[in-house]
Amino acid sequence: MKLFLVGSLGQIGTEILHQAKALGYAVDAFTKNELDITDFESVAAAIQKSKPDTVINASGYHVIPDCEKYPDKAFDLNVYAVKNLAEQSEAVGAGFVNYSTDKVFDGTKNAPYEEDDPTNPLQMYGISKLAGEIVTYDNASRAYTIRTCGVFGGKTGSRIKKGNFVLYILNEAKKHTSLEVSSDQIASFVNASDLARVTISLLQKKPLPGIYHVVNDGYDSWVNFAREIIRLSRATLKIIPVDRSHAESEFRIPSFQALSNTKVKRLGIDLAPWQDGLARYIEYLKETHSI
Repeated sequence: MKLFLVGSLGQIGTEILHQAKALGYAVDAFTKNELDITDFESVAAAIQKSKPDTVINASGYHVIPDCEKYPDKAFDLNVYAVKNLAEQSEAVGAGFVNYSTDKVFDGTKNAPYEEDDPTNPLQMYGISKLAGEIVTYDNASRAYTIRTCGVFGGKTGSRIKKGNFVLYILNEAKKHTSLEVSSDQIASFVNASDLARVTISLLQKKPLPGIYHVVNDGYDSWVNFAREIIRLSRATLKIIPVDRSHAESEFRIPSFQALSNTKVKRLGIDLAPWQDGLARYIEYLKETHSI
Protein backbone atom coordinates (compact mmCIF):
# COMPACT_ATOMS: atom_id res chain seq x y z
CA MET A 1 0.00 0.00 0.00
CA LYS A 2 1.22 3.48 -0.82
CA LEU A 3 -0.08 6.46 1.12
CA PHE A 4 -0.07 10.18 0.37
CA LEU A 5 -0.22 11.95 3.73
CA VAL A 6 -0.73 15.66 4.34
CA GLY A 7 -0.38 17.08 7.83
CA SER A 8 2.39 14.67 8.77
CA LEU A 9 3.51 16.65 11.85
CA GLY A 10 0.11 16.80 13.52
CA GLN A 11 -1.12 14.51 16.31
CA ILE A 12 -2.85 12.15 13.88
CA GLY A 13 -0.42 12.49 10.98
CA THR A 14 2.62 11.70 13.11
CA GLU A 15 1.06 8.45 14.31
CA ILE A 16 -0.13 7.41 10.84
CA LEU A 17 3.35 8.00 9.41
CA HIS A 18 5.00 5.99 12.21
CA GLN A 19 2.58 3.06 12.05
CA ALA A 20 2.42 2.91 8.26
CA LYS A 21 6.20 2.79 7.96
CA ALA A 22 6.34 0.08 10.64
CA LEU A 23 4.00 -1.98 8.44
CA GLY A 24 6.27 -1.49 5.45
CA TYR A 25 3.98 0.89 3.56
CA ALA A 26 5.41 3.49 1.23
CA VAL A 27 4.41 6.96 2.40
CA ASP A 28 4.79 10.28 0.63
CA ALA A 29 4.38 12.57 3.65
CA PHE A 30 4.08 16.34 3.64
CA THR A 31 4.13 18.95 6.38
CA LYS A 32 2.18 22.20 6.18
CA ASN A 33 5.31 23.99 4.99
CA GLU A 34 6.12 21.34 2.38
CA LEU A 35 2.68 21.29 0.77
CA ASP A 36 0.08 24.05 1.09
CA ILE A 37 -3.25 22.27 0.60
CA THR A 38 -4.86 25.55 -0.51
CA ASP A 39 -2.47 25.59 -3.51
CA PHE A 40 -4.63 23.39 -5.72
CA GLU A 41 -2.16 23.09 -8.60
CA SER A 42 0.70 22.00 -6.33
CA VAL A 43 -1.54 19.43 -4.65
CA ALA A 44 -2.69 18.06 -8.00
CA ALA A 45 0.90 17.81 -9.27
CA ALA A 46 2.10 16.08 -6.09
CA ILE A 47 -0.70 13.49 -6.14
CA GLN A 48 -0.23 12.84 -9.86
CA LYS A 49 3.48 12.28 -9.24
CA SER A 50 2.90 10.03 -6.22
CA LYS A 51 0.07 7.90 -7.64
CA PRO A 52 -0.86 6.57 -4.18
CA ASP A 53 -3.42 3.95 -3.22
CA THR A 54 -4.89 6.31 -0.63
CA VAL A 55 -4.68 10.02 0.14
CA ILE A 56 -4.99 10.89 3.85
CA ASN A 57 -5.75 14.45 4.92
CA ALA A 58 -4.59 14.89 8.52
CA SER A 59 -4.52 18.68 8.27
CA GLY A 60 -7.18 21.34 8.72
CA TYR A 61 -8.24 24.42 10.65
CA HIS A 62 -9.22 23.20 14.11
CA VAL A 63 -9.11 26.16 16.51
CA ILE A 64 -12.79 26.86 17.17
CA PRO A 65 -12.53 30.55 18.19
CA ASP A 66 -10.34 31.27 15.16
CA CYS A 67 -12.91 29.69 12.85
CA GLU A 68 -15.43 32.23 14.14
CA LYS A 69 -13.01 35.11 13.57
CA TYR A 70 -11.74 33.90 10.20
CA PRO A 71 -14.54 31.91 8.51
CA ASP A 72 -12.95 32.35 5.08
CA LYS A 73 -9.81 30.57 6.29
CA ALA A 74 -11.92 27.83 7.90
CA PHE A 75 -13.65 27.18 4.58
CA ASP A 76 -10.41 27.43 2.59
CA LEU A 77 -8.81 24.65 4.66
CA ASN A 78 -11.79 22.56 5.80
CA VAL A 79 -13.89 22.68 2.63
CA TYR A 80 -12.28 23.93 -0.59
CA ALA A 81 -8.92 22.25 0.03
CA VAL A 82 -10.73 19.03 1.00
CA LYS A 83 -12.79 19.18 -2.19
CA ASN A 84 -9.61 19.48 -4.25
CA LEU A 85 -7.93 16.61 -2.39
CA ALA A 86 -10.99 14.44 -3.00
CA GLU A 87 -11.05 15.35 -6.69
CA GLN A 88 -7.35 14.67 -7.16
CA SER A 89 -7.63 11.35 -5.31
CA GLU A 90 -10.42 10.33 -7.65
CA ALA A 91 -8.40 11.44 -10.68
CA VAL A 92 -5.63 8.91 -9.91
CA GLY A 93 -8.00 6.17 -8.71
CA ALA A 94 -6.95 6.53 -5.07
CA GLY A 95 -9.05 6.27 -1.94
CA PHE A 96 -9.43 9.33 0.27
CA VAL A 97 -9.51 9.71 4.05
CA ASN A 98 -10.58 12.94 5.75
CA TYR A 99 -11.11 13.62 9.45
CA SER A 100 -14.19 15.33 10.86
CA THR A 101 -15.55 16.11 14.29
CA ASP A 102 -18.25 15.66 16.90
CA LYS A 103 -18.99 19.37 16.38
CA VAL A 104 -21.18 18.52 13.38
CA PHE A 105 -23.82 17.63 16.02
CA ASP A 106 -25.72 19.96 18.35
CA GLY A 107 -25.44 17.84 21.51
CA THR A 108 -29.17 17.60 22.18
CA LYS A 109 -29.35 13.82 21.80
CA ASN A 110 -27.76 13.38 25.26
CA ALA A 111 -26.42 10.00 24.19
CA PRO A 112 -23.42 8.99 22.05
CA TYR A 113 -23.96 9.97 18.44
CA GLU A 114 -23.97 7.27 15.77
CA GLU A 115 -22.84 7.82 12.20
CA ASP A 116 -26.34 8.19 10.75
CA ASP A 117 -27.70 10.63 13.35
CA PRO A 118 -28.89 14.00 11.98
CA THR A 119 -26.25 16.74 11.98
CA ASN A 120 -26.78 20.30 13.19
CA PRO A 121 -23.55 22.24 13.85
CA LEU A 122 -23.70 25.16 16.25
CA GLN A 123 -20.59 27.12 15.25
CA MET A 124 -18.46 27.95 12.21
CA TYR A 125 -15.98 25.15 12.90
CA GLY A 126 -18.70 22.50 12.83
CA ILE A 127 -20.31 24.08 9.77
CA SER A 128 -17.02 24.02 7.84
CA LYS A 129 -16.28 20.42 8.83
CA LEU A 130 -19.78 19.28 7.83
CA ALA A 131 -19.33 21.03 4.48
CA GLY A 132 -16.01 19.17 4.20
CA GLU A 133 -17.86 15.89 4.70
CA ILE A 134 -20.29 16.76 1.92
CA VAL A 135 -17.63 17.70 -0.64
CA THR A 136 -15.74 14.53 0.28
CA TYR A 137 -18.49 12.11 -0.69
CA ASP A 138 -19.56 14.30 -3.60
CA ASN A 139 -16.13 14.10 -5.25
CA ALA A 140 -14.49 10.81 -4.21
CA SER A 141 -16.07 7.40 -4.76
CA ARG A 142 -13.77 5.61 -2.28
CA ALA A 143 -13.82 8.07 0.59
CA TYR A 144 -13.81 7.58 4.35
CA THR A 145 -14.79 10.39 6.67
CA ILE A 146 -13.56 9.65 10.18
CA ARG A 147 -15.29 11.67 12.89
CA THR A 148 -13.43 11.88 16.17
CA CYS A 149 -13.33 13.85 19.42
CA GLY A 150 -10.90 14.85 22.17
CA VAL A 151 -7.69 13.77 20.39
CA PHE A 152 -4.45 13.67 22.37
CA GLY A 153 -1.03 12.52 21.23
CA GLY A 154 2.62 13.39 20.66
CA LYS A 155 5.17 15.10 22.87
CA THR A 156 3.88 18.56 22.02
CA GLY A 157 0.30 17.83 20.96
CA SER A 158 -1.38 19.76 18.16
CA ARG A 159 0.86 22.31 16.46
CA ILE A 160 -2.01 24.61 15.53
CA LYS A 161 -3.57 24.37 19.01
CA LYS A 162 -0.12 24.53 20.66
CA GLY A 163 -0.75 21.42 22.71
CA ASN A 164 -3.76 19.36 23.75
CA PHE A 165 -6.00 19.10 26.79
CA VAL A 166 -3.75 16.58 28.56
CA LEU A 167 -0.63 18.71 28.14
CA TYR A 168 -2.60 21.80 29.17
CA ILE A 169 -3.66 20.21 32.46
CA LEU A 170 -0.13 18.95 33.17
CA ASN A 171 1.36 22.37 32.45
CA GLU A 172 -1.20 24.05 34.69
CA ALA A 173 -0.23 21.65 37.48
CA LYS A 174 3.30 23.05 37.35
CA LYS A 175 2.08 26.62 37.84
CA HIS A 176 -1.03 26.47 40.02
CA THR A 177 -2.56 24.61 42.94
CA SER A 178 -6.11 24.57 41.53
CA LEU A 179 -7.88 24.88 38.19
CA GLU A 180 -11.50 25.30 37.12
CA VAL A 181 -12.64 22.82 34.45
CA SER A 182 -15.99 22.56 32.70
CA SER A 183 -18.39 20.09 34.29
CA ASP A 184 -21.32 20.68 31.93
CA GLN A 185 -19.82 19.22 28.75
CA ILE A 186 -19.65 15.47 28.11
CA ALA A 187 -17.20 14.21 25.50
CA SER A 188 -15.38 11.26 24.00
CA PHE A 189 -11.58 11.11 23.99
CA VAL A 190 -9.03 9.27 21.86
CA ASN A 191 -5.33 8.50 21.92
CA ALA A 192 -3.95 9.54 18.50
CA SER A 193 -2.13 6.21 18.34
CA ASP A 194 -5.45 4.33 18.54
CA LEU A 195 -7.01 6.68 15.98
CA ALA A 196 -4.17 6.02 13.54
CA ARG A 197 -4.36 2.27 14.10
CA VAL A 198 -8.06 2.18 13.31
CA THR A 199 -7.56 4.39 10.27
CA ILE A 200 -5.05 1.91 8.86
CA SER A 201 -7.32 -1.01 9.80
CA LEU A 202 -10.12 0.55 7.75
CA LEU A 203 -7.81 0.81 4.75
CA GLN A 204 -6.84 -2.84 5.18
CA LYS A 205 -10.40 -4.11 5.61
CA LYS A 206 -11.77 -1.94 2.76
CA PRO A 207 -15.35 -1.62 4.04
CA LEU A 208 -17.97 0.40 2.21
CA PRO A 209 -17.01 4.06 1.86
CA GLY A 210 -18.76 6.44 4.22
CA ILE A 211 -18.64 7.99 7.68
CA TYR A 212 -17.02 6.17 10.62
CA HIS A 213 -16.75 7.31 14.24
CA VAL A 214 -13.45 6.53 15.96
CA VAL A 215 -12.88 7.35 19.65
CA ASN A 216 -11.72 5.40 22.67
CA ASP A 217 -14.57 3.51 24.32
CA GLY A 218 -16.71 5.37 26.86
CA TYR A 219 -17.24 9.04 27.60
CA ASP A 220 -17.18 11.44 30.53
CA SER A 221 -17.10 15.10 31.53
CA TRP A 222 -14.01 17.20 30.90
CA VAL A 223 -13.66 17.67 34.64
CA ASN A 224 -13.44 13.92 35.25
CA PHE A 225 -11.03 13.60 32.34
CA ALA A 226 -8.85 16.25 33.99
CA ARG A 227 -9.00 14.45 37.33
CA GLU A 228 -7.88 11.21 35.68
CA ILE A 229 -4.94 13.05 34.08
CA ILE A 230 -3.85 14.26 37.50
CA ARG A 231 -4.33 10.84 39.10
CA LEU A 232 -2.37 8.96 36.45
CA SER A 233 0.45 11.48 36.28
CA ARG A 234 0.60 11.82 40.06
CA ALA A 235 0.68 15.57 39.67
CA THR A 236 -0.71 17.90 42.31
CA LEU A 237 -3.60 20.04 41.14
CA LYS A 238 -7.06 20.48 42.59
CA ILE A 239 -9.65 20.28 39.80
CA ILE A 240 -12.66 22.45 40.54
CA PRO A 241 -15.83 21.71 38.53
CA VAL A 242 -17.56 24.73 37.05
CA ASP A 243 -20.77 24.93 35.03
CA ARG A 244 -20.23 27.28 32.10
CA SER A 245 -23.41 26.37 30.24
CA HIS A 246 -24.94 29.81 30.84
CA ALA A 247 -21.79 31.84 30.30
CA GLU A 248 -21.79 34.30 27.41
CA SER A 249 -19.72 33.18 24.43
CA GLU A 250 -19.15 34.16 20.80
CA PHE A 251 -19.94 30.59 19.76
CA ARG A 252 -21.78 27.56 21.10
CA ILE A 253 -20.29 24.17 21.97
CA PRO A 254 -22.50 21.05 22.18
CA SER A 255 -23.14 20.02 25.77
CA PHE A 256 -22.98 16.32 24.80
CA GLN A 257 -20.11 15.60 22.40
CA ALA A 258 -19.70 11.83 22.74
CA LEU A 259 -19.52 9.56 19.70
CA SER A 260 -20.36 5.86 19.31
CA ASN A 261 -18.00 3.55 17.39
CA THR A 262 -21.00 1.72 15.94
CA LYS A 263 -19.71 0.96 12.44
CA VAL A 264 -16.10 0.06 13.27
CA LYS A 265 -17.35 -2.34 15.97
CA ARG A 266 -19.43 -4.11 13.31
CA LEU A 267 -16.17 -4.60 11.40
CA GLY A 268 -14.61 -6.30 14.41
CA ILE A 269 -12.46 -3.31 15.34
CA ASP A 270 -12.43 -2.62 19.07
CA LEU A 271 -11.04 0.40 20.87
CA ALA A 272 -9.77 0.42 24.43
CA PRO A 273 -11.55 2.50 27.10
CA TRP A 274 -10.48 6.13 27.19
CA GLN A 275 -8.89 5.57 30.61
CA ASP A 276 -6.56 3.00 29.03
CA GLY A 277 -5.75 5.29 26.11
CA LEU A 278 -4.96 8.09 28.53
CA ALA A 279 -2.80 5.87 30.75
CA ARG A 280 -0.71 4.83 27.74
CA TYR A 281 -0.29 8.46 26.71
CA ILE A 282 0.84 9.49 30.20
CA GLU A 283 3.40 6.66 30.16
CA TYR A 284 4.60 7.80 26.72
CA LEU A 285 5.08 11.35 28.03
CA LYS A 286 7.06 10.02 30.98
CA GLU A 287 9.23 7.79 28.77
CA THR A 288 10.03 10.67 26.43
CA HIS A 289 10.67 13.01 29.39
CA SER A 290 7.90 15.30 28.19
CA ILE A 291 6.54 15.59 31.73
